[in-house]
Amino acid sequence: MTADGRSVLAVPVPAADPLLAVAARRSAAARRGLPAHISLLYPFLPAGELDDATLAALAGLLEQHPQVEVRFERCDHDDGFVFLTPEPAQALTGLIARLRDRWPAVRPYDGRFGEDVEPHLTIAMGASPGDSAALVRELGTRLPVAARLTEAWLAVHAGHWRLVRRFRFR
Repeated sequence: MTADGRSVLAVPVPAADPLLAVAARRSAAARRGLPAHISLLYPFLPAGELDDATLAALAGLLEQHPQVEVRFERCDHDDGFVFLTPEPAQALTGLIARLRDRWPAVRPYDGRFGEDVEPHLTIAMGASPGDSAALVRELGTRLPVAARLTEAWLAVHAGHWRLVRRFRFR
């Protein structure tokens, strides 16, 4: 459960929304509060720290990033976590590194998975072993999926996710 006041920087992946819909019908662990996305930094800054200077810094960084073409070719799972990995991931890895350089105190996932987390599109979290395997099998039949990543979102949680700002890639 996401705490109110938390924010996320994420790249929406509309091409993967149908996969999330299929997964949500199969498993409650796949029901997410945001459309299909790749998190760049979660949690980002607390909502109260998202001032004009921060928004301007984000715009300067994100709006200079080029649009990216990726493919999702397989679905994987690890201990109840079901995910897709974008290929190639280098452009996203580089963007995450630039964000981390600008906001070094922000630790992805509060450091629960180490200091560096590979870009991924979460399908489910906390899924049972049976649900995880079933999701991997079912979604695998619907892959590959190609996507053009054109923007990043800043969203804040307040009972539900609320989009604060879109940053269009160049």
